[in-house]
Amino acid sequence: MNTGSYQVTKIASNVENEIERLKGQVELFWNKELKRYIEFGLRDGISLVELGSGPGFVIEKIKENFPDIQVTAVEIDSVLVNYAKNYFNKKKIKNVKVIKKSIMETGLKNDTFDLAITRLVLEHLPDPLNAVREIHRILKPGGKAIFIDNDFEMHLMTYPHIPKLRKLYDAYCQCRYSEGGNPKIGRELPKLLKKSGFVNVDFEIINAHSEVDGDQKFFKSEGLGIPSKLVQEGVLSSKDLGEILIDWRNMLKDNNHSIIRQLYMAVGEKTLQEP
Repeated sequence: MNTGSYQVTKIASNVENEIERLKGQVELFWNKELKRYIEFGLRDGISLVELGSGPGFVIEKIKENFPDIQVTAVEIDSVLVNYAKNYFNKKKIKNVKVIKKSIMETGLKNDTFDLAITRLVLEHLPDPLNAVREIHRILKPGGKAIFIDNDFEMHLMTYPHIPKLRKLYDAYCQCRYSEGGNPKIGRELPKLLKKSGFVNVDFEIINAHSEVDGDQKFFKSEGLGIPSKLVQEGVLSSKDLGEILIDWRNMLKDNNHSIIRQLYMAVGEKTLQEP
């Protein structure tokens, strides 16, 4: 089975550092994401499924706010499945069932969940449309699905501007496209939802800004693991990476510097069945 363009042991140069980066990526956007999740139906007592749940950091955050939610975590990567199970045990997070399954074939029953969250997953799949259809299938009538993804045409931006970041993102996109992913899928989310049968589709852009969130959250959510891997794979030159790092340091020295990043969110609802 093609597992897509994200495997934690292959995408970055160090697995532990990559897992920490994933944690930082959750923390960077969490406050604004949580507001949207609540707006779209997150509340205590519902049944929730997260598809592509990774190390479990999103579920941990949700459980901190809504401890009585019944959660199913679906993840195909064995390393991340084991990490999540151990993490939930260590943190004493209850009522979470972790299953090793593909988002394409979850094995879950029809009409089961009130809410589904799929975060930074579709961009890595060779067949995102059928993944969205599978999520539609397992939702209850009237249930909602939230999809969050990147669009690397507008990823990390800075002031002062760092033009060479474009080389980094082009190299990243080249790798992901070659593996069957689509790192610019953010703009396509509403159409994917409508094609999959969702109604009342809405679209949001979530922003993080260093002046609001602080530089450190950006540092934790980025890191050098993926850029270093791109150099190892020959799609980004070590010279270009070195120049990007110099420009990055110079940007941070500017007292007026800013860092901004976006995530793209689409939500859709499963139609209520006819009486």
